Amino acid sequence: MKEHFQLLFQYEKWATDRVLAAMKQLPVQDEKCLEWMAHILLAQLIWYSRVANTASPSTAWEKKTLAECVRMFEVNTILWAEYCKQLTDTELQKTIAYKNIKGDAFEEKVKDILTHVINHSTYHRGQIIAALKGKLPTLPSTDYIFFFREKQL
Repeated sequence: MKEHFQLLFQYEKWATDRVLAAMKQLPVQDEKCLEWMAHILLAQLIWYSRVANTASPSTAWEKKTLAECVRMFEVNTILWAEYCKQLTDTELQKTIAYKNIKGDAFEEKVKDILTHVINHSTYHRGQIIAALKGKLPTLPSTDYIFFFREKQL
């Protein structure tokens, strides 16, 4: 199961990198796209802090520039790769207790949190790609199957 999550986070890196590359092509940044990208990256840091028991950002909706998003993406990629490398099947089944930003208490298994992180990013990348439609000649394809096919080559 560890390998499954390592592959999903490789996909996460691949797909987000494609969307960031598309955003870099815009002559003027789309504020909504920047908002969604910053949200993806901040949420990843929040979830990472929960599973790794580290300090967390206080919000998932902070304005960031494209350059700040790129830097966060680079940091997040390293954090999640290192985290997934040390994972064990026992750790994946472990239940984490945490509080959301509102202070509400929850408990979730690590495997479910990791699945959420991937799905959350996929959802918001889709919003970004939809918002970029008509603003770029070619939109990035970020479906998992394209990543998987490319990886198999």
